[in-house]
Amino acid sequence: MDVTEQKATLNEVRLNEAFREAMRRFATTVSIISCSDEEGRLHGMSATAVASVCVEPPTLLICINNSTATHGALSRSGRFCVNILRSFHSELSQAFSGKMRGDDRFRLGNWDRAADGLPFLADAQANLFCHVDRTLDYQTHTLFLGRVYATRTEEQVDALLIRTESIQSPVPFLMAANTL
Repeated sequence: MDVTEQKATLNEVRLNEAFREAMRRFATTVSIISCSDEEGRLHGMSATAVASVCVEPPTLLICINNSTATHGALSRSGRFCVNILRSFHSELSQAFSGKMRGDDRFRLGNWDRAADGLPFLADAQANLFCHVDRTLDYQTHTLFLGRVYATRTEEQVDALLIRTESIQSPVPFLMAANTL
C-alpha cells in the first residue's frame, strides 16, 4: 500500500469513528424487531434504526445488519413486528442487543404470538405488524420497507431512549395531538 492509499484508509477510519461519535448524540427510541422463521423459531434484535415513511399507506423503514440471524429469518418470512419499548424494558433491550442468543431472549419479557404466528411484546408501548413491501441492500445492511397491517398501542407514552451508548430514562417532551 502506497502513502496515498494509507492516507485514504486513515481518513476513512477517522470519518467512520467521527460518524459513530456524532450518531451517539442522536437520542432515539429503542425497539425490538421480532419475527419467526419457516420452522417457527423466534428471532429478534434491538434496533434504533426505525423510522416512519408515510401514513398512506402506513409504512415503516427498518435497517438490519446482513450478518444477523434476524436478517435471514426476516428476509425469508417477509413479516416482522416493531415492538416499541417502554422505560422499564432496559434489561430486555440489552438481552436483544447481544447479551443473550436465540430463543432464550424470548423467555424474558411478556411475549405473545399474533393470530398469524408473529411474535410480539405484549407490554410494549406499541406494536406495529408489517409485511415486507420492498428492500434495498446497502453495504452491510438491508433497508426493509414494511407495510403496516395491524397496530396495538398502550395509552401511556414512556419510551425507552438510548443516547451516547447508554439507556436513558424517559425525558419530558411536548406531544402534539394527531401529529401523524
